[in-house]
Amino acid sequence: MRKLSPMLLAAGLALVVLLSSQPHPPLYLGDRPILPRAGFIKALFKAQLGLVTDYFWLLTINRVGSARRLTEYRDVYYYADLTTDLDPRFAKVYTFAGITIPVHLGREEYANVKESTAILRKGMANTPEDKRIHFQLAYNLMFFERRYKEAAAIIEELARLPESPAWYSGLATRLYAQAGDFSTSMGLAQLMRDSAEDEETRAYYERRVKEILQEQLLQRIDDSIERHKVRTGKLPPNLEALVSAGDLSELPVDPLGGQLYLGEDGRSYSTSARFRLEIIYDEKTEGGERIVPKPLDTKSQEP
Repeated sequence: MRKLSPMLLAAGLALVVLLSSQPHPPLYLGDRPILPRAGFIKALFKAQLGLVTDYFWLLTINRVGSARRLTEYRDVYYYADLTTDLDPRFAKVYTFAGITIPVHLGREEYANVKESTAILRKGMANTPEDKRIHFQLAYNLMFFERRYKEAAAIIEELARLPESPAWYSGLATRLYAQAGDFSTSMGLAQLMRDSAEDEETRAYYERRVKEILQEQLLQRIDDSIERHKVRTGKLPPNLEALVSAGDLSELPVDPLGGQLYLGEDGRSYSTSARFRLEIIYDEKTEGGERIVPKPLDTKSQEP
Protein backbone atom coordinates (compact mmCIF):
# COMPACT_ATOMS: atom_id res chain seq x y z
CA MET A 1 0.00 0.00 0.00
CA ARG A 2 1.38 3.43 -0.98
CA LYS A 3 2.29 5.64 1.98
CA LEU A 4 0.85 9.12 2.29
CA SER A 5 3.22 11.98 1.56
CA PRO A 6 4.16 14.23 4.51
CA MET A 7 2.34 17.13 2.84
CA LEU A 8 -0.90 15.15 2.44
CA LEU A 9 -0.60 13.85 5.99
CA ALA A 10 -0.14 17.39 7.30
CA ALA A 11 -3.12 18.60 5.29
CA GLY A 12 -5.27 15.80 6.66
CA LEU A 13 -4.21 16.55 10.22
CA ALA A 14 -4.99 20.22 9.72
CA LEU A 15 -8.45 19.29 8.43
CA VAL A 16 -9.11 17.09 11.46
CA VAL A 17 -7.99 19.83 13.85
CA LEU A 18 -10.12 22.38 12.02
CA LEU A 19 -13.24 20.23 12.18
CA SER A 20 -12.76 19.22 15.81
CA SER A 21 -11.71 22.56 17.28
CA GLN A 22 -14.19 24.63 19.21
CA PRO A 23 -15.17 27.70 17.17
CA HIS A 24 -17.18 30.56 18.62
CA PRO A 25 -20.02 29.94 18.09
CA PRO A 26 -19.63 26.17 17.48
CA LEU A 27 -20.44 24.84 14.04
CA TYR A 28 -23.42 22.48 13.92
CA LEU A 29 -25.04 20.27 11.34
CA GLY A 30 -28.63 20.08 12.54
CA ASP A 31 -28.42 19.65 16.31
CA ARG A 32 -24.98 18.06 16.50
CA PRO A 33 -21.44 19.49 16.31
CA ILE A 34 -19.52 18.99 13.07
CA LEU A 35 -16.84 16.34 13.56
CA PRO A 36 -14.81 14.27 11.09
CA ARG A 37 -16.02 10.75 10.36
CA ALA A 38 -14.23 7.89 12.08
CA GLY A 39 -13.70 6.05 8.78
CA PHE A 40 -11.95 9.10 7.30
CA ILE A 41 -9.65 9.39 10.32
CA LYS A 42 -8.81 5.67 10.28
CA ALA A 43 -7.93 5.78 6.59
CA LEU A 44 -5.81 8.92 6.92
CA PHE A 45 -4.02 8.16 10.18
CA LYS A 46 -3.74 4.38 10.28
CA ALA A 47 -0.20 4.48 11.65
CA GLN A 48 -0.98 7.27 14.14
CA LEU A 49 -4.46 6.12 15.15
CA GLY A 50 -3.60 5.79 18.85
CA LEU A 51 -2.28 9.34 18.97
CA VAL A 52 -5.31 10.75 17.15
CA THR A 53 -7.66 8.77 19.42
CA ASP A 54 -5.97 10.30 22.47
CA TYR A 55 -6.42 13.73 20.89
CA PHE A 56 -10.19 13.23 20.63
CA TRP A 57 -10.24 11.82 24.17
CA LEU A 58 -8.68 15.07 25.37
CA LEU A 59 -11.28 17.00 23.39
CA THR A 60 -14.01 14.96 25.12
CA ILE A 61 -12.61 15.96 28.52
CA ASN A 62 -12.30 19.58 27.43
CA ARG A 63 -15.91 19.68 26.28
CA VAL A 64 -17.01 18.68 29.78
CA GLY A 65 -14.86 21.41 31.32
CA SER A 66 -16.24 24.10 29.03
CA ALA A 67 -19.89 22.97 29.02
CA ARG A 68 -22.38 25.42 30.51
CA ARG A 69 -25.65 24.64 28.74
CA LEU A 70 -27.65 21.44 28.35
CA THR A 71 -26.78 21.18 24.67
CA GLU A 72 -23.08 21.58 25.42
CA TYR A 73 -23.21 18.65 27.84
CA ARG A 74 -25.11 16.69 25.20
CA ASP A 75 -22.34 17.43 22.69
CA VAL A 76 -19.92 15.49 24.90
CA TYR A 77 -21.70 12.38 23.64
CA TYR A 78 -20.63 13.03 20.04
CA TYR A 79 -16.96 13.45 21.00
CA ALA A 80 -17.06 10.31 23.15
CA ASP A 81 -18.85 8.43 20.39
CA LEU A 82 -16.18 9.39 17.86
CA THR A 83 -13.36 8.54 20.29
CA THR A 84 -14.80 5.08 20.90
CA ASP A 85 -15.42 4.55 17.19
CA LEU A 86 -11.67 5.04 16.77
CA ASP A 87 -10.92 2.70 19.69
CA PRO A 88 -13.95 0.65 20.81
CA ARG A 89 -11.87 -0.83 23.67
CA PHE A 90 -11.20 2.59 25.26
CA ALA A 91 -13.23 1.68 28.36
CA LYS A 92 -12.73 4.81 30.48
CA VAL A 93 -14.35 7.00 27.81
CA TYR A 94 -17.67 5.18 28.23
CA THR A 95 -17.91 5.62 32.00
CA PHE A 96 -16.58 9.20 31.92
CA ALA A 97 -19.09 10.31 29.31
CA GLY A 98 -21.95 8.26 30.74
CA ILE A 99 -21.57 9.93 34.13
CA THR A 100 -20.99 13.51 32.97
CA ILE A 101 -23.51 13.90 30.12
CA PRO A 102 -26.77 13.88 32.19
CA VAL A 103 -27.79 17.21 33.75
CA HIS A 104 -30.15 17.45 36.72
CA LEU A 105 -33.11 19.70 35.99
CA GLY A 106 -34.60 19.48 39.48
CA ARG A 107 -37.41 17.36 40.90
CA GLU A 108 -35.63 14.15 39.88
CA GLU A 109 -35.72 15.06 36.17
CA TYR A 110 -32.62 14.82 33.99
CA ALA A 111 -31.63 15.99 30.50
CA ASN A 112 -29.41 14.12 28.02
CA VAL A 113 -30.32 10.73 29.44
CA LYS A 114 -30.74 9.14 26.01
CA GLU A 115 -27.19 10.06 24.99
CA SER A 116 -25.73 8.91 28.32
CA THR A 117 -27.44 5.54 28.09
CA ALA A 118 -26.44 5.13 24.44
CA ILE A 119 -22.71 5.54 25.15
CA LEU A 120 -22.95 3.14 28.10
CA ARG A 121 -24.72 0.52 26.01
CA LYS A 122 -21.98 0.88 23.43
CA GLY A 123 -19.38 0.39 26.16
CA MET A 124 -21.14 -2.66 27.55
CA ALA A 125 -21.12 -4.22 24.07
CA ASN A 126 -17.48 -3.40 23.29
CA THR A 127 -15.89 -3.92 26.72
CA PRO A 128 -18.12 -6.52 28.42
CA GLU A 129 -15.41 -7.32 30.95
CA ASP A 130 -15.56 -3.80 32.45
CA LYS A 131 -18.28 -4.23 35.06
CA ARG A 132 -18.21 -0.55 36.03
CA ILE A 133 -19.91 0.20 32.73
CA HIS A 134 -22.56 -2.45 33.46
CA PHE A 135 -23.31 -0.93 36.84
CA GLN A 136 -23.42 2.63 35.49
CA LEU A 137 -25.88 1.53 32.82
CA ALA A 138 -28.02 -0.13 35.49
CA TYR A 139 -27.86 3.13 37.46
CA ASN A 140 -29.13 5.07 34.43
CA LEU A 141 -31.97 2.62 33.94
CA MET A 142 -32.91 2.77 37.64
CA PHE A 143 -32.77 6.47 38.41
CA PHE A 144 -33.13 8.24 35.08
CA GLU A 145 -35.38 6.01 32.98
CA ARG A 146 -37.30 4.03 35.64
CA ARG A 147 -36.68 0.84 33.64
CA TYR A 148 -36.41 -1.28 36.74
CA LYS A 149 -36.67 -4.75 35.25
CA GLU A 150 -33.83 -4.19 32.78
CA ALA A 151 -31.71 -2.69 35.54
CA ALA A 152 -32.52 -5.67 37.77
CA ALA A 153 -31.33 -8.13 35.13
CA ILE A 154 -27.96 -6.34 34.87
CA ILE A 155 -27.52 -6.19 38.65
CA GLU A 156 -28.52 -9.84 39.02
CA GLU A 157 -25.86 -10.79 36.46
CA LEU A 158 -23.25 -8.73 38.32
CA ALA A 159 -24.29 -10.32 41.63
CA ARG A 160 -23.15 -13.71 40.34
CA LEU A 161 -19.53 -12.55 40.18
CA PRO A 162 -17.38 -13.61 43.18
CA GLU A 163 -16.03 -10.09 43.72
CA SER A 164 -19.44 -8.41 43.75
CA PRO A 165 -20.71 -6.91 47.03
CA ALA A 166 -23.37 -8.90 48.86
CA TRP A 167 -25.98 -6.14 48.55
CA TYR A 168 -26.22 -6.53 44.76
CA SER A 169 -28.64 -9.45 45.08
CA GLY A 170 -30.79 -7.48 47.50
CA LEU A 171 -30.91 -4.57 45.08
CA ALA A 172 -31.91 -6.90 42.25
CA THR A 173 -34.85 -8.29 44.24
CA ARG A 174 -35.97 -4.75 45.09
CA LEU A 175 -35.83 -3.70 41.43
CA TYR A 176 -37.76 -6.74 40.23
CA ALA A 177 -40.44 -6.05 42.84
CA GLN A 178 -40.68 -2.40 41.82
CA ALA A 179 -41.06 -3.49 38.19
CA GLY A 180 -43.97 -5.71 39.24
CA ASP A 181 -42.10 -8.93 38.41
CA PHE A 182 -42.82 -10.54 41.76
CA SER A 183 -42.19 -14.12 40.66
CA THR A 184 -38.60 -13.35 39.59
CA SER A 185 -38.03 -11.21 42.66
CA MET A 186 -39.35 -13.94 44.93
CA GLY A 187 -37.38 -16.68 43.19
CA LEU A 188 -34.12 -14.75 43.53
CA ALA A 189 -34.78 -13.93 47.20
CA GLN A 190 -35.61 -17.57 48.00
CA LEU A 191 -32.51 -18.75 46.15
CA MET A 192 -30.31 -16.38 48.14
CA ARG A 193 -32.03 -17.40 51.38
CA ASP A 194 -31.65 -21.13 50.76
CA SER A 195 -28.02 -20.86 49.64
CA ALA A 196 -26.94 -18.56 52.48
CA GLU A 197 -23.89 -19.76 54.39
CA ASP A 198 -24.56 -17.76 57.56
CA GLU A 199 -27.60 -17.07 59.69
CA GLU A 200 -27.47 -13.28 59.22
CA THR A 201 -27.71 -13.54 55.42
CA ARG A 202 -30.41 -16.17 55.69
CA ALA A 203 -32.45 -13.93 57.99
CA TYR A 204 -31.98 -10.96 55.64
CA TYR A 205 -33.43 -12.83 52.66
CA GLU A 206 -36.15 -14.43 54.76
CA ARG A 207 -37.35 -10.92 55.56
CA ARG A 208 -36.92 -9.92 51.91
CA VAL A 209 -39.34 -12.72 50.92
CA LYS A 210 -41.93 -11.21 53.25
CA GLU A 211 -41.17 -7.69 51.98
CA ILE A 212 -41.86 -8.86 48.43
CA LEU A 213 -45.18 -10.36 49.52
CA GLN A 214 -45.97 -7.12 51.32
CA GLU A 215 -45.17 -4.95 48.31
CA GLN A 216 -47.32 -7.20 46.13
CA LEU A 217 -50.38 -6.69 48.34
CA LEU A 218 -49.66 -2.95 48.74
CA GLN A 219 -49.64 -2.55 44.97
CA ARG A 220 -52.95 -4.42 44.85
CA ILE A 221 -54.38 -2.03 47.44
CA ASP A 222 -53.01 0.93 45.47
CA ASP A 223 -54.98 -0.28 42.45
CA SER A 224 -58.12 -0.34 44.58
CA ILE A 225 -57.41 3.19 45.85
CA GLU A 226 -57.07 4.40 42.26
CA ARG A 227 -60.35 2.75 41.23
CA HIS A 228 -62.09 4.40 44.17
CA LYS A 229 -60.61 7.78 43.28
CA VAL A 230 -61.68 7.48 39.62
CA ARG A 231 -65.22 6.48 40.60
CA THR A 232 -65.81 8.99 43.40
CA GLY A 233 -63.43 11.80 42.50
CA LYS A 234 -61.62 11.67 45.84
CA LEU A 235 -59.47 9.45 48.02
CA PRO A 236 -61.11 7.16 50.57
CA PRO A 237 -60.84 8.37 54.19
CA ASN A 238 -58.99 5.15 55.11
CA LEU A 239 -58.30 1.66 53.78
CA GLU A 240 -61.29 0.16 55.56
CA ALA A 241 -63.52 2.38 53.41
CA LEU A 242 -62.28 0.48 50.35
CA VAL A 243 -63.85 -2.70 51.71
CA SER A 244 -67.18 -1.10 52.61
CA ALA A 245 -67.31 0.56 49.16
CA GLY A 246 -66.62 -2.74 47.41
CA ASP A 247 -63.30 -1.65 45.89
CA LEU A 248 -61.51 -4.28 47.96
CA SER A 249 -62.97 -7.63 49.02
CA GLU A 250 -61.14 -7.54 52.35
CA LEU A 251 -58.21 -5.80 53.98
CA PRO A 252 -55.30 -8.24 53.63
CA VAL A 253 -53.00 -9.26 56.46
CA ASP A 254 -49.51 -7.77 56.33
CA PRO A 255 -46.91 -10.60 56.00
CA LEU A 256 -44.64 -8.61 58.31
CA GLY A 257 -47.32 -8.20 60.96
CA GLY A 258 -47.82 -4.45 60.64
CA GLN A 259 -50.88 -2.26 60.45
CA LEU A 260 -51.79 -1.17 56.93
CA TYR A 261 -52.73 2.48 56.43
CA LEU A 262 -53.38 5.14 53.80
CA GLY A 263 -50.50 7.58 53.40
CA GLU A 264 -50.70 11.32 52.77
CA ASP A 265 -49.67 10.71 49.16
CA GLY A 266 -52.70 8.47 48.54
CA ARG A 267 -50.75 5.21 48.58
CA SER A 268 -50.88 2.32 51.02
CA TYR A 269 -48.19 1.62 53.62
CA SER A 270 -47.52 -0.55 56.64
CA THR A 271 -46.28 0.29 60.11
CA SER A 272 -43.90 -2.68 59.87
CA ALA A 273 -41.64 -0.99 57.28
CA ARG A 274 -40.36 2.58 57.21
CA PHE A 275 -40.28 2.49 53.41
CA ARG A 276 -41.87 0.38 50.72
CA LEU A 277 -39.83 -2.11 48.71
CA GLU A 278 -38.86 0.28 45.93
CA ILE A 279 -36.06 2.62 44.97
CA ILE A 280 -36.03 5.46 47.50
CA TYR A 281 -35.56 8.97 46.14
CA ASP A 282 -34.05 11.66 48.33
CA GLU A 283 -37.16 13.61 49.21
CA LYS A 284 -36.30 15.57 52.35
CA THR A 285 -37.64 18.40 54.44
CA GLU A 286 -35.90 21.77 54.54
CA GLY A 287 -34.19 20.55 57.70
CA GLY A 288 -32.66 17.60 55.83
CA GLU A 289 -34.91 14.89 57.27
CA ARG A 290 -36.15 12.27 54.82
CA ILE A 291 -39.87 12.58 54.17
CA VAL A 292 -41.78 9.57 55.48
CA PRO A 293 -45.43 9.01 54.46
CA LYS A 294 -47.93 9.59 57.25
CA PRO A 295 -51.51 8.35 57.61
CA LEU A 296 -54.00 10.41 55.66
CA ASP A 297 -55.68 13.19 57.63
CA THR A 298 -59.30 12.03 57.34
CA LYS A 299 -60.59 15.46 58.36
CA SER A 300 -59.14 16.91 55.16
CA GLN A 301 -61.27 14.46 53.19
CA GLU A 302 -64.55 15.67 54.71
CA PRO A 303 -66.68 17.91 52.43
